[in-house]
Amino acid sequence: MGYVDYEENAALYQRGRALPPEVLDRWGDAVRPYLPSRPLRVGDVGAGTGIFARAWPTWATSGVIAIEPTQAMAHEADIDDAGVSFVRGVAEELPLALASIDVVWVSTALHHFADVDRSLDEFTRVLRPEGRVLVRTYVPDRASFTFLDEFPGRSKWLARYLDEDGLVRLFGRHGFGVVDIVDVVERTETYAQSAEWVSMMRNADSILTALDDSDIAEGLAALRSNANGVGRMGLTLFVFERG
Repeated sequence: MGYVDYEENAALYQRGRALPPEVLDRWGDAVRPYLPSRPLRVGDVGAGTGIFARAWPTWATSGVIAIEPTQAMAHEADIDDAGVSFVRGVAEELPLALASIDVVWVSTALHHFADVDRSLDEFTRVLRPEGRVLVRTYVPDRASFTFLDEFPGRSKWLARYLDEDGLVRLFGRHGFGVVDIVDVVERTETYAQSAEWVSMMRNADSILTALDDSDIAEGLAALRSNANGVGRMGLTLFVFERG
């Protein structure tokens, strides 16, 4: 979709989007109830710098194929784990065999797919019977990023994301039913910390790149004027399975 130049900003993305162990543990706790009890093969589609590819083997007995189109992002991952392999590829043409994956994992990447319908057809192709798609995403009517309320131009970045009903309808068109929807609060931070993060990630986050410079400047000023205020950050997990 061209929202971020990831070849240019891979190192910055890794720095700004890395998650501390306690946050990864929260996501592990969120996904574990929906996983088969057997060893798994996980396809991490749009894996970025491998933040979650590293985590999956700690959540379940699993081998992970991390699929990422951007060379710089894959290079930045630098994962030393025999159970995790990086493969260059796109969601619309997954470099995976028919019925070879137990879980398709998509973390904050769905809105970047050039053809989301074709991508979901690929999910259907590569999933084994009873396989599931787990989507970690920003959902406008559920997610909580308190600091974003201080920025004008909200409609610009909301247009990049499907709401809950839109996401359910999208997967439903491809034969996927909803198993569950779970909100995960990742952490809290002061508005001063949020302002620092926004300044760093201005060109490396798809919400922020939707805003123009005046939107960013106004939002940063508001955050800094309430530096000790505390905001909450959370995303939503969607669990889908084929009907």
